[in-house]
Amino acid sequence: MTVGVETSALSNRNTGTSRYITCLIEQLQTFDDDIKFFSSVNSGINFHLKRKGLEKFLYRNFSLKKEMTEQKVDYAFFPDYFMPPNFTIPSAIVIHDLSFLSHPHFYSKSFVAFYKYQLKTTLKNNPLILTISENTRAAISKYLNIKKENIRLLQAYSSFGNEIIERTISNYLLYVGHIEPRKNLYFLIKTFLKWKEITQSDLKLIIAGEFWLKTTETKKNLNEFNNHPYVEFNGYVDEDKLKELYRNASGFVHTSFAEGFCFPVLEAMHYKLPIICSFNTGAEEISKPYSIIINPYSEKSLLNGFDKLFDIIKTEIKIDYEIKYSPSLMRNQLAEVIDILKSKINNKIIIPVPSAENKEEAVEKTLLYSSLFNSGINKEHFHKSVFDVEMNKEELERVLLKLYIQNKIYFKDDTVFLNYTSPLNNKPKAKANQLKNKKALRLLDFIPFISSASLSGGTAHYGHENHNDIDLFIITKPNALYIVYAFIHVLSLLFRVRKELCANYLIDERGMEIKNPHDFYTAHQIISLKAIKNKKLLNCFFYQNNWFKKYFPNFSWEKADIDIPAKNIFLIPLNKTIKFFYRLIYRKKLLKNQDNNSIRLEDLYIKLHTNDNRQRITQEFFNAWKDYNAGTIIIPDAEYLKERIAVQ
Repeated sequence: MTVGVETSALSNRNTGTSRYITCLIEQLQTFDDDIKFFSSVNSGINFHLKRKGLEKFLYRNFSLKKEMTEQKVDYAFFPDYFMPPNFTIPSAIVIHDLSFLSHPHFYSKSFVAFYKYQLKTTLKNNPLILTISENTRAAISKYLNIKKENIRLLQAYSSFGNEIIERTISNYLLYVGHIEPRKNLYFLIKTFLKWKEITQSDLKLIIAGEFWLKTTETKKNLNEFNNHPYVEFNGYVDEDKLKELYRNASGFVHTSFAEGFCFPVLEAMHYKLPIICSFNTGAEEISKPYSIIINPYSEKSLLNGFDKLFDIIKTEIKIDYEIKYSPSLMRNQLAEVIDILKSKINNKIIIPVPSAENKEEAVEKTLLYSSLFNSGINKEHFHKSVFDVEMNKEELERVLLKLYIQNKIYFKDDTVFLNYTSPLNNKPKAKANQLKNKKALRLLDFIPFISSASLSGGTAHYGHENHNDIDLFIITKPNALYIVYAFIHVLSLLFRVRKELCANYLIDERGMEIKNPHDFYTAHQIISLKAIKNKKLLNCFFYQNNWFKKYFPNFSWEKADIDIPAKNIFLIPLNKTIKFFYRLIYRKKLLKNQDNNSIRLEDLYIKLHTNDNRQRITQEFFNAWKDYNAGTIIIPDAEYLKERIAVQ
């Protein structure tokens, strides 16, 4: 399989996100799947923008989905919060922290609004949500209303501290990280200088990190303390210089208001530095119980923290941190994540059921598929329904006789059954409400812009007199698809036949070709259609979808030449308005029932089903055909069917 990783946030600078992506890639490389990387830096949409964030946004929203599809990615990781809209490949996103929700006052209103919008768009894709600490997992649960058990940990590690270079302790405390409001640097510097004045300590404070958000507060830090003798701003430093700063530091300080994980604290632990960090942050989580925990809002708390830190420095106490964050931990967590994503892939894959190799197999396969629905096949319709192998009606009669003599099939009235199927022993279906079904059918006469209507699904097989509801396949006039559905929706509610009238498929007359999926399930749905209005147009639909002959080579239809109708420009505004309305209401429903519902709304094709039977029936048919050929009796009873395929 192929895994795609978006690496737009990966850079040669030592940011936390960049370090995290590096760890993720290292561990993905320990698995057997092929890895393909996708980045705005290497894309064709680099407009030499001054703002890299805008460049990443354009790439992610307009190019990334297409690139991953073209590269045939099976599952994907998006380690920087966001993913493309309407992305259907099984994926995981990494949410590092939610400070823009928990502490929005540290950011501009436009920044918060943008991140909220991007995250909302991403969550509509129903990705697997990963995070880096229990602290962030709690925040995600709180602010995004997602159950903690649906959020998985994928925690990175640090390779710092492995150098065989002896430490040379210097008199400075070190801070590493971005310079931005939530890092609480003004508080840190002011309190440190006050503590120095009280204690007359010779320690100084070194700050290593680049300006990330140039706000009034961060500029104030630089302007007020830039030339201070006891405060040193080093700006961004490369990895070698950073390691040197860690090796020679007396201690480490990090008084941020919010942290998802905090790589700098983990790195300081590898160098066995005494650490001050804030409570209720990822920094506390990864360093406790060894670190000195302070209240980032309390000067007194930090002053006491400096006292404790100085005592450790004076006594030269060595802290043996128990660091659980390691490559093996991340790999074990990643293995579970990959298993989940691959299970989602399997749920989407339509398993190819092997083709029948001869006429007898073709007939048995056809009856076997029918048996999954607890039914046989009427002799009148048998020929058109035979799978895979082309034969004429006389050949079919000879095959049926041969299978009957071999005791593989039996007849009841005009219906043929496999000998393993016992439909009479199954629980009877609920009786159809014939009066309501007739009323529902009559409603079609009052609905404008319907070019053709056909019975589909169970109604086509059993008739509307014997089926609980009326499954309909409708071809609409140009640019009237959503208008027709709205009429059906409203009128069925008014006449109280909403449960009986099921418009399962709607297709615009200008776009009758079903481009995907081209599988046997869809093909069988097509050949089962029975026209109740404008059979000529239905024949035209068969012609435009003749790919189904691959599965059912004996199916035929009357030739029908129909000109492609022109667009109805007068209906376009109304159709688009109703389309927007239905997209809105069904997307909300999807968010509430993402695991169980499959509602699809496309420009020329609507399929509204509360159960996605395709995958389950395909899997059932694959198993049944395999076991049948192995000589195993596998036809399930009614209770088994009820649990496993839930056929409407």
